[in-house]
Amino acid sequence: MRAAVSSSIVAVFGASLILSGCASGGNAGFCGPLLDDTEIAAVAFNPVVPGMDVTAHVRDRLELVEKLSPAADLADELETWKAYLEKVVDVTDADLSGTFDAYHDDPAVEKAGTALRDYYTDVCLR
Repeated sequence: MRAAVSSSIVAVFGASLILSGCASGGNAGFCGPLLDDTEIAAVAFNPVVPGMDVTAHVRDRLELVEKLSPAADLADELETWKAYLEKVVDVTDADLSGTFDAYHDDPAVEKAGTALRDYYTDVCLR
């Protein structure tokens, strides 16, 4: 009986560590919200694509990104990415080509999205 209770406690504790991002060495303030909403997290750091994304989808991404607390080495990238999403959230439906240009015209935006996406996939999802 004791062994069953102990293994249950260990399993629950292990699962909570994985879900918080701590087990993989990830920042819980960054990985936690992403792991809580994997559907949006899967595209959170991808460029907004004309014809595929609508304002509601971009707003969902922005709301998720605003919940993140990154490690110090990703703070600038997160701010850059937030600014990009804030810029395109209001023009997605009205000017779809502008959303694509906003991503490719500023190398810092593309770099930020790549760095954040890599951290999510390489650290949070492990």
